[in-house]
Amino acid sequence: MKGILIGFMAVAFYAQGWSQDSLSTHLNYDLTSETSVGTGDFTAFYLAANRHHSLGTRANTTSLRGSLHLEHRLSDDWLLSAAVDGIAGVHADHRAYLQQCYVNLSYKSFHLEVGSRELPQVLRDNLLSTGSFTKGTNAKPIPQVRLGTNGFWTVPFTKEWVQVNFDFGYGKFLDSDYHEDASYIDGRLASAYVKGALYHQKHLYIRSNPEKPLFVTVGIEHAVQFGGTSYLMDHDELRVKKKSARLKDFWDVILPLGDSNYFEHDDSWEDWIFGNHLGSMTCQIGWNINRQHQVQAYLDNPFEDGSGMRKGNGWDGIWGLQYQNKASGRQILRGVVFEFVQTTNQSGPLHWDGGDYPEPIRSQITDYVTGNDNYYNHGIYGSYVHYGMTPGNPLITSPIYNKDGKATYTDNRIKAWHLGVNGEVTDRLSYLVKGSYREGWGTYVFPLAVKHHSFDAMFQADYVDGPWCLSGAFAFDKGNIYGDCTSFYFKIGYHGKIL
Repeated sequence: MKGILIGFMAVAFYAQGWSQDSLSTHLNYDLTSETSVGTGDFTAFYLAANRHHSLGTRANTTSLRGSLHLEHRLSDDWLLSAAVDGIAGVHADHRAYLQQCYVNLSYKSFHLEVGSRELPQVLRDNLLSTGSFTKGTNAKPIPQVRLGTNGFWTVPFTKEWVQVNFDFGYGKFLDSDYHEDASYIDGRLASAYVKGALYHQKHLYIRSNPEKPLFVTVGIEHAVQFGGTSYLMDHDELRVKKKSARLKDFWDVILPLGDSNYFEHDDSWEDWIFGNHLGSMTCQIGWNINRQHQVQAYLDNPFEDGSGMRKGNGWDGIWGLQYQNKASGRQILRGVVFEFVQTTNQSGPLHWDGGDYPEPIRSQITDYVTGNDNYYNHGIYGSYVHYGMTPGNPLITSPIYNKDGKATYTDNRIKAWHLGVNGEVTDRLSYLVKGSYREGWGTYVFPLAVKHHSFDAMFQADYVDGPWCLSGAFAFDKGNIYGDCTSFYFKIGYHGKIL
């Protein structure tokens, strides 16, 4: 990260040298102060969810944020951009943190990027949706090297009928200390974890021309944790193993493959599949009612292994209906999103696979049942989490909310109903309202004796006047997941221009 920061400074000085003779350089800054006050154990859910963990989950928290953004056009086809963004908080989850630090080089519709950046969702409404199952906006950015498209790229020779959006990258989780602290209880290892885990992510979306009356989008998101050093208890004995991170391993994790003869190798049973793989497959259909109004219906189907990819997980998924008003000017109703989220099936409660055992046991197991997908949890890597927050959908309660401090998901079998609405009251004043009701049954391994439930809602208003932005919100939680929490939120921001 230090190298990226030095690179950013070099880019800024380079752009400063060009700025005397060129109008293609833009250097802007943002200053923001956020405060949340209220009652309860936590900041109300929707003030912390899907904001890249920029505001703390603790009750009564405040933060100061400053960022510097640079854009320099090298030519008509080449664009160089960079940013540095830091947050300092009081009674926050982190006292100080470099939230973003990246350098991006774009050529026409494609880019190469190095660093940590808050990335928006490709298909879901960033304001109204509960978020993607795999690559959402709930956790802090993971630093990585990425190659992808800038939005959707129209495939040549298809008469503008086919568009593609893809992203492919490798990175590293920075939260090893969090996992270590959260995995020990009373000096004893309570759950498996990995320090120094690496990260691989990709997505591919293909859609037909969205300007036509009807259009279809299909695609897949895939994330992997691999490498690092694993710590787990095996028959009351602590096992520590350095996971392979050779160049070949970077290739092997692109697809969920492994070593079919892993039991022939000493101490490597976890290499049946290299790394912790998870993802989601999307099917979406859109209807342009006219030039101003659009409706889309979609399903994001989660998977942890082949059973989910074969849709062996029943009705599990994020089922959504979205309305968008694309008309210019003030619109009282700009957008509406309704989603039903279910993760209760998980391909069934049992997992009985001969491939999980060595010979001669393997040949003796003739039945084949692959279930208990245990969303976001993993036997070696502990959980798919970054600094306590899920990088996926926040309705599956993040480990940071666990009262016992564990870094695993204790309630990943849920049903939830969600509604989000936004619009503009005046040219400067806009509103955002969203709420969810969810029920949870724990996990298949550790079911809850008493069903979890929570109703969470937020009402927010934003006022923009030139470089100034003022926001105010009221949010609350009611139930036994976060407890009864009430929060008032205030934000003031200023956007300035240097070049």
